Amino acid sequence: MTTNQPGYLGPTSYSAILPKDEANAIVHDGEASIASDGSDFEMAHQHPLTKSMRMQMTTEVLKCLRHYPLIQEVINVLRQFAQACIVPLPLEVDLVNGLGPIVDRFNLMHSVPDPRLVARVLDNSSRPLEIPDDMKASDFHQICSGDNIRLEVLGFILASAGRSISYGLCSYRFSDPANPNSKSRLIDELLRASTTCTILCTVISPVNHIFIWMLYENYSFTIMVNGFSGAPSWRRFGELASQLYALGLHREPTIPNVPTWLLETRRRAFSTCFLQDKTLSTFLGRPLRLSKRHTDMKPPLDLDDDDIMASEETLHRAIAALDENGWNTERRYFRTSWVRLRSISATYREEILDVALSKLDENVERQLLDISRRIRESWDNFPEHLRYWPNCWNEISSPYICLMLVVAHQTHWYNEFIIRKLLDQGQTPITSNLELLRVATSLLSTTLTLGTIRDRLYDIHKEFLIEVILCGIPSASVLATALQEQHRTNAAFPPSISRAETIRMLSVLISHLEAAEHTDSSSARPGEANYNLCKKACKAFTKIVDRVLEPRAAEEITPSTADGELDLDLNLDLFSAPGLDAFEGMEFAAGDDGSIDWGAMTQWTL
Repeated sequence: MTTNQPGYLGPTSYSAILPKDEANAIVHDGEASIASDGSDFEMAHQHPLTKSMRMQMTTEVLKCLRHYPLIQEVINVLRQFAQACIVPLPLEVDLVNGLGPIVDRFNLMHSVPDPRLVARVLDNSSRPLEIPDDMKASDFHQICSGDNIRLEVLGFILASAGRSISYGLCSYRFSDPANPNSKSRLIDELLRASTTCTILCTVISPVNHIFIWMLYENYSFTIMVNGFSGAPSWRRFGELASQLYALGLHREPTIPNVPTWLLETRRRAFSTCFLQDKTLSTFLGRPLRLSKRHTDMKPPLDLDDDDIMASEETLHRAIAALDENGWNTERRYFRTSWVRLRSISATYREEILDVALSKLDENVERQLLDISRRIRESWDNFPEHLRYWPNCWNEISSPYICLMLVVAHQTHWYNEFIIRKLLDQGQTPITSNLELLRVATSLLSTTLTLGTIRDRLYDIHKEFLIEVILCGIPSASVLATALQEQHRTNAAFPPSISRAETIRMLSVLISHLEAAEHTDSSSARPGEANYNLCKKACKAFTKIVDRVLEPRAAEEITPSTADGELDLDLNLDLFSAPGLDAFEGMEFAAGDDGSIDWGAMTQWTL
């Protein structure tokens, strides 16, 4: 199987329209342009990077391999913790281990990269990645590491290692009090090197599977440093989506004899990117880049990574043991399980976002309620062991599995939250909107369970802060608005919604947001990606809770002063939203809730 330019060509492309022999001739010309001596000249017209610049950039990337023992250790330790990977984890372990001979031969841990190695890396990276039809998964690393080392592999591994270090893996290596900033400096170096690989590969490399894996890991790493709202994060995913389409990863392969392990890896990679597209578009209120209307790629089967990496016979036996819907029947938790479940939830998110800009009328309301019904039915149809239940923390020994149960639950039920918010047009008091209050309470309560988990080896707190940003703050915004309304009107909450419990949950959330400013791994310290968001959300919620708890006589409040001080316009206008930038420049003057633009604050929730 060969991956090269011009990449995937669909049924309306010039290749499909031209007579067969001419179409084949054009494809061959495209292949020749990649491998020929003249390809460097052709590429030179597309970018300002001269050969010497490419050599220098690649040299800087290879210098990161002076940290190879740490990088190798981190990737191998991932086996214990990682529950969501874009590829089977043993495949990634093989790739990093495959770099060892090159590191030793060129003494990369103690010397500057040899120019001959630099030239080899660039040459390998400019060639198509050919995957033989009979190649075993366990042999895949041989065509892209060792003497076949490529920039795509380096960018993929460096980004994955950087993310893992950010999550606290191998933290004992950074305990030297004389060098307190060694961890942050290494993370910056790995992100810079991985990003350099993406730039170089965009220029010189034919699109291939490892290219996609590298772009995804780099995007995920970028989010950790720049936040979901950072411009680099949006740009990185745009490049990922473009290259994914160019590879044809959105379509089931039509050529015969694709190895089953590669087919499942393709499905897993696409589903992972598909989910991230929905998350990012929802968060920023921007259009989708990967639509299910333009794909026929199936979700990955619920298979163990080791089975995917095993022989074809073993893999086929594992597939045969699945149920008719593709789930494992042994109540086991696989890394693929989470990708499969959340990608299914993401299809409902796309349906919701498709109608989010429409004016609410009977037809739109009917569509939203139909999606809501199917969301509930699909949850009931998921395997029981994959549906979060509050007591899972006591019944399951691994906190990482419980973490993923929470993440999967939040991904699915945030769909219902969006629907209920879209259906709420402000014509009825929010205190009487039972469905919205119920789902908001569930989301916030479930998010806060992660705040009680502590682990010496893996920093769950970073995952917790992500869930706070994606689900906790949006749901808390609805509950805070309900408290404001109840404070102003004395309207009662529905019997199943406790005012006291709502205040307690908001208070706990406030304490976590305050602590994040001083937590090393939160990405919410001054100057970090999520600082402004967490700081200003914390201020807003604190003022609300303080106000509703402040004793006052009913006769002191008139409708005019109540409206002026406490009215919060919780407006969700998905695609006209200012995004997270809505928080920038917001002033929280003492005693003046009117300065808090809750309409803007909730834009980043969808």
